[in-house]
Amino acid sequence: MSIDSKIFNPQAKILVHLDKVLDFFKKKNVDPITLEIDPSNACNHSCPFCISGHIHLEKFKDTEFFDRRIMSSELLMKIASNVCDMDIQSISWTGGGEPTLNPKLKEAIKYIKNNSNIKMGLYTNGTLLTKFDLFDTLVTSLEWIRISIDAGKKQSYDKLRLTNSKNNFDVVLENIEKLIYYKKKRNSKIIIGVGFVVTKNNYKEISDFSNLFKSLDVDYCQFKPEIVQIERNQNLSNTKQQIASNFWLTEVIDQLNKAKEILGKKFECNSYKLEDLLYDSSNYGRIYGECIGSQFQPCIGADGNVYVCTNHRGHKQYSYGNIKDDTLNKIWGDLKKRKCVMDKINFDEKFSNCTQLCKPHESNKILWTIKQNLKDKNYINSIKKKSVQFKKVLNHKEFI
Repeated sequence: MSIDSKIFNPQAKILVHLDKVLDFFKKKNVDPITLEIDPSNACNHSCPFCISGHIHLEKFKDTEFFDRRIMSSELLMKIASNVCDMDIQSISWTGGGEPTLNPKLKEAIKYIKNNSNIKMGLYTNGTLLTKFDLFDTLVTSLEWIRISIDAGKKQSYDKLRLTNSKNNFDVVLENIEKLIYYKKKRNSKIIIGVGFVVTKNNYKEISDFSNLFKSLDVDYCQFKPEIVQIERNQNLSNTKQQIASNFWLTEVIDQLNKAKEILGKKFECNSYKLEDLLYDSSNYGRIYGECIGSQFQPCIGADGNVYVCTNHRGHKQYSYGNIKDDTLNKIWGDLKKRKCVMDKINFDEKFSNCTQLCKPHESNKILWTIKQNLKDKNYINSIKKKSVQFKKVLNHKEFI
């Protein structure tokens, strides 16, 4: 296993936590490595490729999934308290919707920072950082922040995201510059990244995006392919329709190579997803028989449900329980309930209701291999050596 990226490398990061992984295979109750939390299902943008679009995009308004709630202050602070009592390595504030829409987010981040050793990161569209005066808190409390851009020109950005004067392209660029200012002012080590989800509608602006950010003091520019979520195809009997490999080969690869020339060390790409899209269009690299990765990276939705993973948020049948009814520690400790939910996914449905190239997908590959080789002492010893090596070289190794 090579280190193509020191940031985006789920398989290598799993091996960093090998002790926890081996305890899991010994049937011990181990706490998550990364916990994803959705402070909000509402969003001030309307990106058509959002993996949680079924929750907040207007076209899903009359479906069972539509739920634009913002997590209550009481619930968010209960979660903040709960996680400090558990052996969780990291929290990713995400969505759902736009996490910075929750007015209590700032307080929750501060609480966890002051009461635990848990590392934190934030996914955001970056347009609301001024509204709740988040800049100083973010640069002094988070390990990283990734701001979704997905365009290289103002007109395209504003059209794609359906923005207004308060959350448009100019606003997000101003906030990024302000974030960089606060980072320098506070001598912070926070890693600031910007993201570009490559779709058929925006791929021609990859170079524009790269040129825009090559001169700004962001730490990296991440490119990843659009992944089609099941819910977007409800009217097609849940047929999964990922973009065909020919598009990536003939249209996108050259664009990414140009971006790499422009950005140099700032260039980051989720190449493992591209490889699965290119070379295994029948199963997209799903060579594993069980979803084990989800047991190390669950998601708490804005509704309080503890979901199997971010791709299943909104689907109540894939919830282990609700934080409104119990503590996270007790919900996670109910191994019988978790096994029941996972048996349904693994053996009854056999991933038929799971999005391809899902969040735990890459982790599942290495975890399935480990499970198949638990009795092979030479193999276990070899990955123990790799674990030591990866701890030294990976960035944000607490985050899967």
